[in-house]
Amino acid sequence: MHNCPQPGRWAISVWEGEETETAEALDTCGAGAVAAAYYIHPFTQTWQGFFKDEPAISNLDTLEDLQAVVTFGSPTASPTASPTASPMPTAQPTPTPEPSKDRMVGCPMAGKRALSVWDGPDGTNAADAFATCTEVIAVAYWLDPETQTWQRYVDDRPDLTTLSHLDNLQAVFAIASKEPREYCAINIPGTYYGAVTIDGQTAPAGTVIKAFKGGIEFGSTTVSEEGTYRVDIPSPAPMIPPCFESAFGQLTFTCGDAEAQEHPNWAAGPNPRELTCVSMRNCPSAGKWSIAVYTGAGEPASDALALCGVPVEAAYWIDPVGQTWLRYLRGQSALSNLDSLQNMQGVIAFGSASESVSAAAAAARSAQGQSGGQMEGCPEPGKWAISVWNGEAGTPTGQALATCPAVTVATAYGIDAQTQKWKRYFDGKPDLTNLLELGEMQGLITLGGEAR
Repeated sequence: MHNCPQPGRWAISVWEGEETETAEALDTCGAGAVAAAYYIHPFTQTWQGFFKDEPAISNLDTLEDLQAVVTFGSPTASPTASPTASPMPTAQPTPTPEPSKDRMVGCPMAGKRALSVWDGPDGTNAADAFATCTEVIAVAYWLDPETQTWQRYVDDRPDLTTLSHLDNLQAVFAIASKEPREYCAINIPGTYYGAVTIDGQTAPAGTVIKAFKGGIEFGSTTVSEEGTYRVDIPSPAPMIPPCFESAFGQLTFTCGDAEAQEHPNWAAGPNPRELTCVSMRNCPSAGKWSIAVYTGAGEPASDALALCGVPVEAAYWIDPVGQTWLRYLRGQSALSNLDSLQNMQGVIAFGSASESVSAAAAAARSAQGQSGGQMEGCPEPGKWAISVWNGEAGTPTGQALATCPAVTVATAYGIDAQTQKWKRYFDGKPDLTNLLELGEMQGLITLGGEAR
């Protein structure tokens, strides 16, 4: 292995040799010196990973000659474990001691990324090296193993280029494209894995797990073995905006129609994480309000709201016909008249500020399937309702609201569950609108306009 990682750091390493089992190849950096390795598939653009002592979640079985992988050095390994464990030196024009083929190996296909390797002399001009690829290399990235910063090459943009030369067997992430456009930076994926339950029951095989950041989907997988999952985030690696690095916030996971109570911060590399998914979506945080959405079968409001990780102290729903409010107050049955919740019903909910975990969450039933691309619970003309977007995340608000079949939606309000700030949509008034797009299963307070 060339350019082995230092302990606790990332590098882009290159295997030189016969097709070999990944563990055996990586051990040439020193026994156990590499904790994790990733390879991006040039066709599917998905990641394959190797994790030391974790065969159940590893799917990068072998390495071929001159195959590049992103590697992470075991924090407990010795930095002098092998002669190849030192970082690649700063590029300087020096003669190569052995003859080479003077070409890029593993060039990317048009419109895709690849981990490509320069098989030529040290100090070769990057543009000259990339010119040996059939496709035009628009952007390339190299990770400095010392500083852990990325250097980049941008075709015909010396003002943006910091990677000017390549050394022999230096590997880069390369993007092939003839179209000048803005490209996303490369992100080493985070691999999340572990047990997964839905409403207290083991998630069945076939359950689709999706991962979101900033309301944008950046990864998905299907449960193949009952009760466990594994997903790389982001995967596939986004090429053009929306980019992973520009999406803010914690990760959100969905399990079919249910939503995980866990919202971890993203981190590259292996991340063991159990998911406890429930049929209440967008539950409120402690001491905060949200518009929560129930995605299960019809059941008592107390049981449905108990699915949230934080106990719900109060919930309100407006009758779209009578325009009166129905309420649920925890422990106050004499004052509560919101008896049950139905599939795809949204309520304004307040999370308890004094309790953090709901004991009833593990006892509830699993969710039913959803229909896609439709506003549920649309308002009547001149009346208010709590409506739910049952479609893809990132859909423009106007486009989503236009799916109400019998009425135009004049006004809509949504509350950010974290910041507690309201956003608004006014039909035909973009200057007053700041609710620009909707997340998956997002609830809104809507006012019906004219009948269609």
